[in-house]
Amino acid sequence: MRHHKRPHCGCPKQIVYPTKHNCVNNFSESQVDHIHPSHTTIMNHHLIKNKHIYPHSTSVQNTTNSVDVYGGSFNVPAPGQVAGAMSPGMGPGYAPGQVAGAMDPGMYGPHHWKKPNKWC
Repeated sequence: MRHHKRPHCGCPKQIVYPTKHNCVNNFSESQVDHIHPSHTTIMNHHLIKNKHIYPHSTSVQNTTNSVDVYGGSFNVPAPGQVAGAMSPGMGPGYAPGQVAGAMDPGMYGPHHWKKPNKWC
């Protein structure tokens, strides 16, 4: 029979033996009370008179409706009418006829979303 040597893993060798069992006996003493009860009942008699009352209440409810009405626009002076006044949308890069915040359509080409069909 050949025994293979295992490489040393750095762990200590251990041998565990079966658990040794010890029994310790404890003795105690107690007292048992034997109780013989008796009972007395006291009866109280009570009369309930039912009085019928009919309360009435009244409530009020209000409803409210809301309507939005167009009240018109304020007048914006034309460019050059009032010194230092600018109409909304005028600022750096302002071009007449252009909406404020709109991008130049030439930025991506007039139809930048259309891709050429490479397979035809």
